[in-house]
Amino acid sequence: MAASGKLLAGGIVAFGAIFGVGMWYSQVYAYYEVVTGTAEVTVGGEPFAVRDYSGIQARTSPLKMRGCFTFEDPKAAITAGKLSDDAIPLKPPYWFDCFDTEQILADIESGTATPIMAGIDEGDGADLYMAIYPDGRAYRWRQPNAKYKGRH
Repeated sequence: MAASGKLLAGGIVAFGAIFGVGMWYSQVYAYYEVVTGTAEVTVGGEPFAVRDYSGIQARTSPLKMRGCFTFEDPKAAITAGKLSDDAIPLKPPYWFDCFDTEQILADIESGTATPIMAGIDEGDGADLYMAIYPDGRAYRWRQPNAKYKGRH
């Protein structure tokens, strides 16, 4: 009996380890799509030219979208959006390294980056936010709005 108990316990541990690795992979890698080559982004319903776009998105949640890019005309993009005091960038997976959440938030708080709401209720109950720097560098993400929070 002792050998079959060890075998059963070993099977449970192996199953748990395999399940854990699968769960980790699905959260960190499986649903993300890498997006590059985007030539324009929309702010307040207006398209704006960008360069060096690097982003991620997922069909499973609008909140998984992040983007790093440079605006050709950052002042016009800021004007087209709505200045925001509740822009809080959401942390991306560790492998998406152009989006440094802590640095973006620190720059918003210090006034180095201008936070705007670039789109209302885009992506199934999430609003689009951006942090834009004077040199044109910009970052975008979605945050849940009241409609999203009410459904979940």
